[in-house]
Amino acid sequence: MRFVLAAVLALALTGCGSDAGNDAASTQPVTVTETVTQTETVSQEPEVTCSTSGLRLTLPEQELPAEVADVRKRVFDAAVACDYDTLEQLALEKGAGFTFSYGGQADASDYWRTLEAEGTEKPMRALATILTLPYTRNESGSYAWPTAYSERPTEEAWQALVDAGLYTQDEIDSMKTAGSYLGWRTAITADGDWQFFVAGD
Repeated sequence: MRFVLAAVLALALTGCGSDAGNDAASTQPVTVTETVTQTETVSQEPEVTCSTSGLRLTLPEQELPAEVADVRKRVFDAAVACDYDTLEQLALEKGAGFTFSYGGQADASDYWRTLEAEGTEKPMRALATILTLPYTRNESGSYAWPTAYSERPTEEAWQALVDAGLYTQDEIDSMKTAGSYLGWRTAITADGDWQFFVAGD
């Protein structure tokens, strides 16, 4: 009987010790580690904008001499990329006789870059776009774009410029009244010499 009583007391004490341990554990301070992720904002220089930004054009194949087709493709790619320096290299590749304005500017790349920056004209968009349109042959026999740049442009040639978004109908009507196409135009000789990219009279 004493043995049983001793066993019961031992169990009781063990239980009490366990509760005491739990109470002690519950009163211990709890440390919570919080991880804070900070996102560092890096300021970037704004991208240089160009009139061909967001432009989706495909250069269609045309029946052209190999030299003309090659220069046309290179000019198109550089215009879409607004790569003014490459365009100037192409302009002077076969000599210095390249026309880009009727003013006193001496540097084609600076001239186009300035027009793009001012936003009043969009030469790179115009150049890339007209090269996707049908061509004609000018008075010297060169391959020229767009077809409205001819002695007797058809209504279809005029309309193509409106459809391409280069000019409004009012602008086209003004050119018709003036008697000739005065918009952006370009030409490449049969041996691949890029001759001009110009607008105006």
